[in-house]
Formats: sequence, C-alpha cells, structure tokens
Amino acid sequence: MTAKHLGNTLHDLLDGRLSGEKAYAAMAHLGACEECATRYHELCATREALSTADAGIDMTFARKLLDKDRIAQIAAHESASKARATQRRDRRPAIVAGTLTVAASGVVAVAWTLGAPPQVSLEFAAADASQARAVAYMGAQGMRSGDQLTSWIHPDFEESGIVPVEAQVMERYNGSNVLVATLLQGMDVVVVTEEHGMLAPEVAQLPRADVEGIDVFVVSSAEPTRVAWQTGDVVIALGCACDLSVLTSMAEEFPTADGAGFVDRVGDGLHELASILP
Repeated sequence: MTAKHLGNTLHDLLDGRLSGEKAYAAMAHLGACEECATRYHELCATREALSTADAGIDMTFARKLLDKDRIAQIAAHESASKARATQRRDRRPAIVAGTLTVAASGVVAVAWTLGAPPQVSLEFAAADASQARAVAYMGAQGMRSGDQLTSWIHPDFEESGIVPVEAQVMERYNGSNVLVATLLQGMDVVVVTEEHGMLAPEVAQLPRADVEGIDVFVVSSAEPTRVAWQTGDVVIALGCACDLSVLTSMAEEFPTADGAGFVDRVGDGLHELASILP
C-alpha cells in the first residue's frame, strides 16, 4: 500500500486478507481518498454481479467487511483513539433537546394565538344599553382625576380644553367591558366609546380622516358623524351630531399607546391556555 493510493491493497481488503490494524487504515484511507473509494465501490459492484451470476463467487466476506458492526468489531481491537472513530455517537441528548425545543415553540405559538386581543367590530360604538349593564360610574370629577380611567385612553382635560361630563363602564352580554363617556368639545356633545381589542380587518376599507400620526377611519359622515381608530390595544370611537372636523380635532387630543409586547401577549395566552386545560 502506497501513501497516495491503496492499489492492490483494495483486493486484499475485499478478500479479507488484511489484519485489523491494516484494514482500519485502509478504510480510513477510503474515507479521505475519492479515487480509491470510487475504485473500491467499482470492485464491490463487479464482485456483487459475479456472485449473482451462474458461476457466482461467494462474497459473504466482503459484505461482512462492509457491515458497520463488522467494522466496529475490527476497531474494537485498536487503540482507544482509533476506536472512537467507529463508535456510534449517542444522539439521544440532542434528540431530547430538539424535541423539547419543538414542544416549547409549539406552546409559545399557541399562547401567542390565544393571547391575541379579540376583534372589535364597529357595532360596539352603538353602545346598546339593552344588551349591557353598568358596572362602574364616574362623574366629571372622577374623570378628571383619572383614577378610574387607568385602563382606558382619555385626553388631558386640563391641557385640551375638552370638558368631561360623565362616564360608565358597561359589561356586555359576552363579558367584554365597554367605556361610554360623554364629553363637551365647545358646544358640541361628543360620545366616546372604547373597548379593548383590535379593530376588525374590514375597517381598512373605510375612508380615512385627516389626522396626523394615527389612522382615523370615518365610520359615518352623516349625522351622527362617527370616527374610530386603534391605539395600543384599545379601539376608540367618537360620535356626535356635528361636523367631521370637530371629531378629528378631538381625536388629535387622545394620546397614542403601544400594543402589548411579545412577552405580555404570550403571558396572556399562557393564562388563557391554563384556564381551558383540565
């Protein structure tokens, strides 16, 4: 056997005439030398064809030599450093880790979906009292203090000049809460309706009002005029028997808010998932 190619050693390897150490060296060379590996496989194919012919040759020894267990058996008599090359790597920890990762990703995906805010249709702005009950009431002073409006979006009453009149939180038949507030913009009475959730996709087909920084949709341009928009996880609607410009100027006084972050949404989803699991 030369340092460059196996040469006739290929035949000795196929015939099983090499000792354990030489057989190991020859197999290692095949793994690194493409030319010898090609030649070796050609010889194997030729002998396999001959073994299946009428004048077949017994190739049992070659099949044993190529068997992974046989190679491991040969390597078992070699040094520990050489034997390690033939041992099967224990992939169980990697498989377990991969399985856990996939399972965790699946739980997070489900939690993300369950944690999504509910869709809010524009019908919520109608504030039909027959289908809701009041669970909290605020007078003008309570609205100015803001203590009872912490989970809702409202303008700065001092800076904006908008005058609060009263507000109440209504619990609808489906369990959702809606804030219904009455405000004064000059001489115009404006009804504000808010609900936690996300505007339904079909709202994108509505015309937009000219309000800087936010997408305010014109729900109705005839009396009562009504607009709606999304800020954070709250949907806000304004309505009054007034000109559209009154509502757009008031919309500019409402602060904007960020929606729930990834962690908050997944946390909400995990809480929801825990509530539905037995």
